[in-house]
Amino acid sequence: MRYLAILVLLVVAAAAATFARYESFSPCMWLEHDMARESDLPQLAIQAQIKASFLLDGVTDPTTTECLNKWWNFRLNGLPET
Repeated sequence: MRYLAILVLLVVAAAAATFARYESFSPCMWLEHDMARESDLPQLAIQAQIKASFLLDGVTDPTTTECLNKWWNFRLNGLPET
């Protein structure tokens, strides 16, 4: 029972930290937030860049999983070279 309580506390702490940092539980918003922090582009340009990236992959309406994959790739590789 003690391990369950510890696990629940860890999950709640992780969720609170995620919401405090990104103000959302959506990986698409996480991607947008992190890209905006890494670049000097306006928010509209960041959104267009993300949408174009998904369109190039053939995705018109990204799912949570697809956004999470893009976010992880961004976190690992950073902004693409232009």
